[in-house]
Amino acid sequence: MKLFGYNIDSVLTPEAKYVVTSRYFLDTLAEAYPAVISLNLEGKILRELVFIKQSRLKGRTIQEGYKYEIESHSDGRLNSLSKCEKIILGIKAKKISNINAITTQLRFFGFKKGNLERLLIIHDVPIIAKDKKDLFFQIQKFLNEWNVKVDNIPGLVLKKEESKVTNSKIIDLDYLSLPL
Repeated sequence: MKLFGYNIDSVLTPEAKYVVTSRYFLDTLAEAYPAVISLNLEGKILRELVFIKQSRLKGRTIQEGYKYEIESHSDGRLNSLSKCEKIILGIKAKKISNINAITTQLRFFGFKKGNLERLLIIHDVPIIAKDKKDLFFQIQKFLNEWNVKVDNIPGLVLKKEESKVTNSKIIDLDYLSLPL
């Protein structure tokens, strides 16, 4: 699915009911960038696609403040990063203290011509691990289901899935009433 001329398949999942356009502040670059964010029915953020570099062509500027009601029957996986020459995987682990476990977010950095172009943040990772070794094993197992191969975490994505069409459609368009 394209939005403002950009492939946003990576934020689409069967659980996603809304896609909103907003700005995302990247603390490592100290700047806010346009982003497309997918939400479930309760408004929980599932995935975020941040556009570091945008096209200067008219009509390809991401307009902030729109909320699209969508329907998707498949997972977009890494399709939005398919034109990137190099993809680096990073994680942001979180400790769940009441059950003494670790969960994570996956962060895919897409580079083109040596420059960071896109950042995909996946919040809906179905992983709960007991320690670091178990976490890395489960991440690699999860990525194998996507046909994505990595040797180390953080590390370079060695093999990525071939891009395929995501079966999705826009149902409704509104202005975003509440900021994220």
